[in-house]
Amino acid sequence: MVKQSVIAFAMLMLVSCTTAPNEPPTNTAHWATLISEQDNLYRVDNNFYRSEQLERQAEPLLDQLNIKTIVNLRFFDRNDDKSAFGHKNIHLINTPLLTWAITPEEVAAILWQIRQNQENGAVLVHCYHGADRTGLIVAMYRVLYQNWDLNEAKREMQQAPYGYHSVWKNIDKFFTVENVEKIKARLDQFSQASK
Repeated sequence: MVKQSVIAFAMLMLVSCTTAPNEPPTNTAHWATLISEQDNLYRVDNNFYRSEQLERQAEPLLDQLNIKTIVNLRFFDRNDDKSAFGHKNIHLINTPLLTWAITPEEVAAILWQIRQNQENGAVLVHCYHGADRTGLIVAMYRVLYQNWDLNEAKREMQQAPYGYHSVWKNIDKFFTVENVEKIKARLDQFSQASK
């Protein structure tokens, strides 16, 4: 009996050690939908998209998706959108974020811009890779506008195939109830000021 238990335990450990790391995360159907792997372009919802820095050859995709606003989070090379899409009737917004020093007030301002511009059509948000700063903004969009659980939004940011770089510990630490409350308070201020 003991021998059978030891063998069963060893088999269980062997299976879990060999299959678990290779298995995709479970319950991911609600995560963003892939549009273009080459561009790291995903649909967050019908009016919101995320990507890496796009180049001019992505123009047909922007037309197809009815993207009317591009929000650029890049701190360096902020004119790439203008060079690629300045000739189109697309509203280009530069709201640079320093990856290592992001504040709730900055996140609130970006979310406010996204929400206001969605009234004119779909909005695309990006940074350079479309992974870290973009991931944080999308996660907070999920929490504040789609009522996602904070931990689930963080899980999508880190585990979905967007390319999140775990070196940004400050982004991991940004996911607190306190920061969400600060963002909500700032969004309320924007809302009151716009009335």
